[in-house]
Amino acid sequence: MEYNKLDKRILISWRISRLIRLIIIAVVIGIPLFFLSKADFFQPFKHYAYMGAGLILLYKLFGLFIYPAIEYRQWGYIITDDRVEIRHGIFFVGNTIVPIVRIQHITVSQGPIIRKLGISVVNIHTASGQFSIEGISTDEADSIAENLRGKLYKRLDAQEN
Repeated sequence: MEYNKLDKRILISWRISRLIRLIIIAVVIGIPLFFLSKADFFQPFKHYAYMGAGLILLYKLFGLFIYPAIEYRQWGYIITDDRVEIRHGIFFVGNTIVPIVRIQHITVSQGPIIRKLGISVVNIHTASGQFSIEGISTDEADSIAENLRGKLYKRLDAQEN
């Protein structure tokens, strides 16, 4: 079976959220380093601290530009009559299978970034947790949610009879 791909606009969303995290981490690391660099007791360790901070920021920059492209290639989902399969991950790719009969409710949500981009997240809730298909156009997300509700009701009616 061929996995459905996410909307390409999710790459922009992932990069924006990673950029926000990068800025926060740079501020959290940068402010103490700035003030500690003025202290005499810190001078012998200054170069190690700068190297450590540089490595952390380099890793975050790598995550900003490279990881979203890898993650996009790995992400996919399939919806069949009896299950929803979600494949995701960067280095370790996981495959989650959610049986339709285990679904308790379905929600379609949007955060501020993805709302601006016109995409949504379909959240599938079961007794054991929540599973998400992110990065789907809003119209398609509503269609998927209705489709899953219809399949769930059909399955429940078949079990009752």
